Amino acid sequence: MTTPEDSIEYVDLRSKWPHEALDFTPWLAKNLELLGKELGLSLETVQEERQVGQMYLDILARETTSGAMVAIENQLEWTDTHHLGQLVIYSAGVDAKIGIWIAAGFTVENAQAIHKLNEWSGDAISFYGVKVELVKRPGEEDPEPRFIKVVYPGGWDKNNTLPPVPPPSPEVQQYNDFFQPLMDELFGKRFAERVTRPWGPVSRHFQSGLVPSLSFETHLDDKWGATVGIHFRVGDSESANHIFDMLAQDHIDIEESIDGGSDAEWLWQRYDPYSFSTISLKIGGSINDSPERLQEIRDWMLDLLPQFKDVFEPRLERILGELERARE
Repeated sequence: MTTPEDSIEYVDLRSKWPHEALDFTPWLAKNLELLGKELGLSLETVQEERQVGQMYLDILARETTSGAMVAIENQLEWTDTHHLGQLVIYSAGVDAKIGIWIAAGFTVENAQAIHKLNEWSGDAISFYGVKVELVKRPGEEDPEPRFIKVVYPGGWDKNNTLPPVPPPSPEVQQYNDFFQPLMDELFGKRFAERVTRPWGPVSRHFQSGLVPSLSFETHLDDKWGATVGIHFRVGDSESANHIFDMLAQDHIDIEESIDGGSDAEWLWQRYDPYSFSTISLKIGGSINDSPERLQEIRDWMLDLLPQFKDVFEPRLERILGELERARE
């Protein structure tokens, strides 16, 4: 006997939300009622990208019935210990009474950790682990987002907990094989202590140790080619645009200070509606290039990243310092 679930088609999350911060977080901030309905909570957005120390909480929300602050951490991949730690840090940093971790799936280990946090914390704070899915039903053209409660105060739905992480797909493994030697060399030189994948497997972002809002990005795909650049994110779009404009005033000196080769193209991208911008150099490239060409691209990235670090860290440290003094 078939059930309605048997006829559902599961759609890749990144087909609707290619970028976690640019696409999923703004969508969720406008659709918190869908999440609240699944959890039995009444949620409203207070602020996207709320700064907490040197990091940024995806969404700070409020539970309108109780007035409790809510920390929401998003992850369009399987859960990992990095995001688990962020959820705890963010919840403490905003004095949240509710912490919600949204992910593509929960491994047993991470679900168990959230369950234990609820047991240990008692009534002081409630943690939720929520799975997000895109499903297409028969006869429907567009996929429908839905949330599934996996871990919650007093309970854990083990049927919705994923087994150990399966091997990556051949395509994802290609990207892992490309980026791993680059990451090994950078970490060996203590270039960065933390790396994220906001665009999924096609990119790696390395967090600056000097400027909390700054990360150095590498990207490789058939659409954009190969890029190296900076990604800086602050608490509001006005400040982000001001920082970009200050850097753009000095673009001639910046571009002359960084040697990316004669084939490289500068991309100055000011994302007005958002609280971040990017500045990068681009060359042609694809993950399906020959091993020799991929090594050339990796060497190009390894040569450029320290140049971007030397040129942009002191400038951004100065600009951010001026902004902070202006607010005092």
